[in-house]
Amino acid sequence: MKKLGMFFIAMMMACVCVSAQKYTKSTVKGIANGFISTLMEGNLKGTLGFFDPSYVAEQHDDFLEGRTEQFVAEFLCGNIKKGYYDMTPELSRIKSMKVKKTCCNPEKDEYYADVQIVMDYGVKYMVRLEMRVIESGDLRFIGAVG
Repeated sequence: MKKLGMFFIAMMMACVCVSAQKYTKSTVKGIANGFISTLMEGNLKGTLGFFDPSYVAEQHDDFLEGRTEQFVAEFLCGNIKKGYYDMTPELSRIKSMKVKKTCCNPEKDEYYADVQIVMDYGVKYMVRLEMRVIESGDLRFIGAVG
């Protein structure tokens, strides 16, 4: 019986390790690029599927009362000129978005994509799109609440 118990514990630990290791920098980049494509196609409702459902429920549904455009714009808020002031984009004025750097560190539960946003009037800025592994095991965006 002890051997069977040890076997199950070993299997559970192996499953946890495999799920923690399944995300790579290319996975993070792919998720960020999927979000960018969905946004640039004008599918705001579709972008909600890239976020942690509990974050959407608290921030989008409750706090912002379902205002998707504001939710996404505030998520894409970033600093211009290394923190001199914040930029919250008007989504229809985004000319392009490009992933510049990704991080995948499962040991620290740290996943993000640094994205450069270029506005149609020439302003460029960077935003960090942070992610986490949610209860289902999927990697989704998270952001500030309140």
